[in-house]
Amino acid sequence: MNVNIILLNQTVKNMKSKVFLWVSLLLLSLTCLSSCSEDEDDNYADQSGIIGTWYLIGASDGWGGYNQYNEGEVIIIFSQNGEMSVINTRDDQQPIATGTRPYYLTDVEKSIYTNEPRQGVNWGSLTYSLTFENGKLGLNPEAFDAPGYTLKRTTKSEALKWSMH
Repeated sequence: MNVNIILLNQTVKNMKSKVFLWVSLLLLSLTCLSSCSEDEDDNYADQSGIIGTWYLIGASDGWGGYNQYNEGEVIIIFSQNGEMSVINTRDDQQPIATGTRPYYLTDVEKSIYTNEPRQGVNWGSLTYSLTFENGKLGLNPEAFDAPGYTLKRTTKSEALKWSMH
C-alpha cells in the first residue's frame, strides 16, 4: 500500500510539473506574439516627439534649393492642444510667417519618399512626413514642389531670449 501511495504521489508531481511547463510556455508565447509589431520604424514619430520648442535650421524651396537659417531666426512651438506657434524675427518673414495656426497629426498611407506609411503633421493644406534623425526633426512635404523644413529642438527660455532681440 505504501508503494501505491508513493507511485501516486510521484504521478501527481509529474502531472503538476507538465501542466506548469505547458502553461508557462503558453504565456511566454502569448507575450512574445503580442509584443511584436509589423510597423515599427525609427522614423515613425508619435505626438510626444513633436511637442515642444524647435528652431528652423534649414528649408528647401521645393525645387532643389536649400536655405540655412541662423539659430533662433524662426522658432516653432508645437503644443499638446494642437496649436503651432511661429515666431519669425526676419524682416521678410520667410519661410514661415509669425502667427499661430492649428495643426494635427495624420497618417500618410504611402509616402512619396519611401512608398511606406509614415506619420505626418498637417497645417493648412499640406501634409508633411515626420522624420527624426540625428536630433533633428524633418518636415518633408508629401508633394514634390513644396517646401520642406529641418528643425532642431531647443528650450522655451532659449527661444524667448532669441525672440527678444
